[in-house]
Amino acid sequence: MDRSKRLTLKQAAGIAGVSPDTIARWCKRYGIGRQLHRNAPWRVDPVGLAIISDGDQAALAKYQRGD
Repeated sequence: MDRSKRLTLKQAAGIAGVSPDTIARWCKRYGIGRQLHRNAPWRVDPVGLAIISDGDQAALAKYQRGD
């Protein structure tokens, strides 16, 4: 992920139309975000967010493999 293009939970939630808590769960479940340490704020990859929002399982599998 390019650090300059990462989103906050609030930004990502606004884009996806869900709560920041949902975005945090997606980060953990699908690997679309990162934290520098346990209490650090999440930084969300907009590409991963778009894939999850679209429900594209094939693209998610490729994303998770790093393709």
